[in-house]
Amino acid sequence: MRHNTMTVTWLFRKQQQLGNFSIENSFKELHNEWPDSSRPKWHEVNRFSHGFWERIALFYEVSLVRSTIIHITGDIYFTALAINSFRKNCSFLIATIHDIGYIHHSSRIKAWLLKYFWFTLLLKKIDHLVVVSEKTKQRVLEEASWFPEAKITVIPTVVPQHFKPRNAEPNNPKPIALHIGVAENKNLRRHAEALQWLDVHLRIIGEPSDADHRMLKQFGVEYSTQSKLTDAEMQEAYATSDFLLFASTLEGFGMPILEAQMVGLPVITSHIAPMNEVAGDGALLCDPFDVSNIRIGILKVLNNPDERKALGAIGWKNQLRFKPINAANMHWELYAQVKILSSN
Repeated sequence: MRHNTMTVTWLFRKQQQLGNFSIENSFKELHNEWPDSSRPKWHEVNRFSHGFWERIALFYEVSLVRSTIIHITGDIYFTALAINSFRKNCSFLIATIHDIGYIHHSSRIKAWLLKYFWFTLLLKKIDHLVVVSEKTKQRVLEEASWFPEAKITVIPTVVPQHFKPRNAEPNNPKPIALHIGVAENKNLRRHAEALQWLDVHLRIIGEPSDADHRMLKQFGVEYSTQSKLTDAEMQEAYATSDFLLFASTLEGFGMPILEAQMVGLPVITSHIAPMNEVAGDGALLCDPFDVSNIRIGILKVLNNPDERKALGAIGWKNQLRFKPINAANMHWELYAQVKILSSN
């Protein structure tokens, strides 16, 4: 397909009324900071990718999208098959992978299906891959050693600009530890065990299972839960907490680290990639598999006001590395390279 002017279309999943908008929020920030007037077009598909017939309908919808470059921003990776089958509508296909941990966190059959349709097939159909961290790039190459490393570009996820610095530390009756997410890799059990016997309230963002509730009560942890928060409610959750406890065992990036740093919250996170890459010097790092090590980090934050203040200040400087203008320029440069390739 030839165009007098190169066009770029960002392809998005259908958004739920309330839920996880991290991908959409990130690309909105890029759109706002785009370095020239030729901003990418925004195409949100009309259906959720649930069930066989819904996915067939998505295949048809996506096959009609016409653009020099189509960039699948996340989640609906299986649509690469439809785009690739109708190359008259698209000259260059790009996809962003945010994480591939889901491949190994399912039953054997489901894991195989996910890996094939959301990962292997995607890599076979696209012309270029964007990943959000060096760690994700490494995981991609481990799972698909046949994919050319030269076709992978690392562009970090950006800090959502709706998060604002809080005016002061909260004055809570007891310290509040903020925990985000309830998937196994979010390490809720070890967090709870590390908090055992400490006079700390655990604020959980997510919907714990019945087994999680039993576990939290077993460890005697005082806790509360919230879910499906708006941006304003999430800002409030950060601003009124005393520290973020994010000793995750597996992430593609680790956006809560930067969100907390932007608000001014001290962060405790994992000493493994990509969390340590994202956090920079603005966090206490711990071994996410060692409860006693997590507890040491918690006690440092609780018992040392100067440490908390320093972490907040260094964290604020660290998150500036992930400003949207930087990622917008990196995407623009990638598309410019495609334009050069297309003209040859």
